[in-house]
Amino acid sequence: MWDIHMRAIHLDCEFDNAMLFCQYVMVLTDGIMTGGGLVEAYNDNEVQVGSQRFSRSQSIFVVTLPPQCQMMF
Repeated sequence: MWDIHMRAIHLDCEFDNAMLFCQYVMVLTDGIMTGGGLVEAYNDNEVQVGSQRFSRSQSIFVVTLPPQCQMMF
């Protein structure tokens, strides 16, 4: 059974784990979903999720299940 939870990531080690374990990351900017996918790269200022780059200071990055996953209740 899936351990269903969402958690925000902030630290470099958390982005490394998201990349290593191919975790789906949803990107929120001003409370609105603005992107999602796998973390491809990051630096001190930006995170590349899929083919888009997002500001680390203006966005929230949340590890969650990908949209196509079926959740068991």
